[in-house]
Order: sequence, then C-alpha cells, then structure tokens
Amino acid sequence: MLPSTNRVDLSKVSKKKIWIYGAAYSGKTTFADTAPTPLNLNTDGNVKYVTMPRLAIKDEVKLNGRIVERTYAWDVFKSAIDDLEKGSDFETIVVDLLEDTYQHCRLYMYKELNIDHESDNSFKAWDMIDTEFQKTLKRLLNLDYNIILISHEDTSKDLTKKSGDKITSIRPNIKEKLANKIAGMVDITARVVVEDDGSRSLKFKQDETVFGGGRLKGIEATKCGLTWDDLMVVYDQANKAMSAKFAKTTASDRVSKSEEVNKPETVEPEKVVNDAPELVTPTDEDISIHTSSTNNATTENNVVEEARPVRRTRKVR
Repeated sequence: MLPSTNRVDLSKVSKKKIWIYGAAYSGKTTFADTAPTPLNLNTDGNVKYVTMPRLAIKDEVKLNGRIVERTYAWDVFKSAIDDLEKGSDFETIVVDLLEDTYQHCRLYMYKELNIDHESDNSFKAWDMIDTEFQKTLKRLLNLDYNIILISHEDTSKDLTKKSGDKITSIRPNIKEKLANKIAGMVDITARVVVEDDGSRSLKFKQDETVFGGGRLKGIEATKCGLTWDDLMVVYDQANKAMSAKFAKTTASDRVSKSEEVNKPETVEPEKVVNDAPELVTPTDEDISIHTSSTNNATTENNVVEEARPVRRTRKVR
C-alpha cells in the first residue's frame, strides 16, 4: 500500500486543474474551447458559439402516464462523472458554470432531507449540502483529465482599508468558504480580464481586492493571453523550475543515503577493571604535615624520657 521513497518528478505531471472566473461575455467558455479535446458539462445553455461537445446539466422530466418522473440535474452531473471514471476519449472536462452545479446540489439535498431551505434544519443541512458538493467535485478533480472550472465574478462586496477607504472585492460567484476549499483543489485560480484595448488575458496574481493565485513555483509572469497555448507556456516555465529543484533534491538525497551507508560503525573501547589498590602520590602539604607529626612525636618521647626519675639503690654494708 505504501509508495516507494523515491521523490515524484513534478515536471511529468501532465493534467492541469484550473479555475477561471470573470464577467459575462469576457471569453471564459471561448478559452475552454481552445483546450485539447474538451467536453462541456454545461448548466446555462450558452454554448452556441463554441465547437466543443456539450452535455446539458439540467433536470430531466419524463411523463409516465399521469406520473411525472424527474431526474434532478445533480443526478445528471454525478452520472456524467460515473461515465468519465470508466474512461473516455476526452482530454479536458469543462464545468460551465460551477456555481450552478452548487445550486443543483442544494435542490437535490432539499429533496433528500425533505426540507424547503437550509434553515429548516439549520443544525446539519448546510454542512450536509457542502459535504455532498465537495465530495462530488473531488471525484471529478481526481480523474485523469484536464479540468477547467468556470464561474462568474462577484463584485457586490466592499472591503474597508485601514485608512477607511472602501474598495471593491472581486471574487468568484460562490460563497467564500467554498471558494477557499475549491482554490485548494486546483493548480491555478485566475480571473479573465478585458483590457481597455479589447485584449483579453488571464490574471492569476492575488492581491487585497482580487481573488486568485496558484501553486505553480518559479514563474515570473502574473498574467498570460486568453488561450490554452498561452497558459501552457506558464506551465512549461513552472515545470523547468520544478525539474531543476527535483534534480537538486534527488542528488542531495543520494548523497545523504550514501553517507549513511558508508558511515563506519563506532565501537566504544571496553572498560578495564583494575582490582589493584590505587596509588596516591602524596602532595607537598601531606609530606609537611607528616614530617611535623613525626617531629612532634619524637620531641614528646624525649621529654618523657628526661622527666623519668632515676632509681637509686642502697649499697650493701
């Protein structure tokens, strides 16, 4: 189950996961049409002027006598993912529009929970709807296809700077909590911008007002042209930077492993137990004290001997 210890060469990752958003008529769907072999999972019907194949994500209603049989759009979306998991000839899957699929998920969960709104079951309805949406979206993003998520932009919120000035926040048209989650699932979150001269570009640099960014490293550009080929130039630049980092890191790992293998074993010397008594060399102070003690003892003996009375004996007459 566990993988090998070899590092993954990120430059060989070929499938792209992208989330783009922008104003209406900015060219989002046209950009997706330039991707290789795309399939549009379309929710709004605005695919008249693009050539890619499309699958309508909408409720399907059939009459069986007097009985109305309804297949919810969310079921249609999940069925499309089921088919894609089995494999197909498509290389790129486009979700157009992402926020519409979230609304389809809400309506589907209303039926499942037997409610008319999240507030009818406020303890768990919101969480269950978000969990269902994220779980299904992750299934799609884990497939071996290029994935392009498309959203409209929302400019209805203002931000207040420290100076007190108000500036307009530009974000995808989906609630903030979900937007942060989705941004963590893709490589790049980019905004489609129409310049004053009519040119269009993808901007993927985030600042205090514009939601965006990505996980590509080593790129200097903050925007690119609104075509798939222009975006691939950015990916190629990131891949070169990651290849250099991969080579350096792999070489460092090889050196570390080699040093570990060739490292000599450290053998601690055995401790020798010596039963012989330890010889202590006397210091000058010890010698002085010993000499003084000896002299004092000799002097005391002499004094005792001089003070001893002489025994006298009587002469025999």
